[in-house]
Amino acid sequence: MVNKIGIILVIFILAGMGYTTYSFFFDQSTGDISTVERINGEEPIFLDDYIGSKKTILQFVIVPCDCCSYSMPFIQEFIEHQDEIEVITIVFYGREREILDKFENEYEATHLWGVDLNRDIANYYNVSVSPTYVFFDEDGNFLGTHPYIIGTSEELGRRYEEAYEAFHENEATE
Repeated sequence: MVNKIGIILVIFILAGMGYTTYSFFFDQSTGDISTVERINGEEPIFLDDYIGSKKTILQFVIVPCDCCSYSMPFIQEFIEHQDEIEVITIVFYGREREILDKFENEYEATHLWGVDLNRDIANYYNVSVSPTYVFFDEDGNFLGTHPYIIGTSEELGRRYEEAYEAFHENEATE
C-alpha cells in the first residue's frame, strides 16, 4: 500500500513539474495582462486601476496549494490592518469549482481575487511557483518578486518595504 501511494505521489509531482516547465518555456501567450477575470460573478479586476495609482502586491497562487492555504489568513490580516497597499490574489492554476470553494468558504476572502487560468499574467511576470508575490510602488514601478511562502502579515509588510526601499535607493544612486 505504501509503495502505491509513493508511486502516485511521484507521478503527481512529475506531472506538475512537466506542466510548469511546459507553461514556462512553450506557452508564452500574449493575451490580456491587465484584466483578472472573476469566477464568482463579480466584475473583472482591471490591474491598471491599481498598479500606477496605489502600492500593489499581486499574490499568485494555485489551487490546491498547502503553502497558499497556510498564508491566506496572513493576507487577510494584512489587508484588514492597513489600507496603503492593495493586495490582489491571482489564481493561475486550478479547477473553478475548487477555487470558488477555497476563496468563498475556506478562506472567506474579503480582498480582491480572480483567475488567470490561461497564465497570461503569470507568464508576463515570470511566475512559475506558488505562492509568488509581485510588488509595485504607487507609480507603477516593478519593485521585484518574492517567490516563497509568507508566514505572517508583518513579514508581508516587511518584504514589501524591503523591495520598495531597495528600488528607490537604487534609483536615487543612478
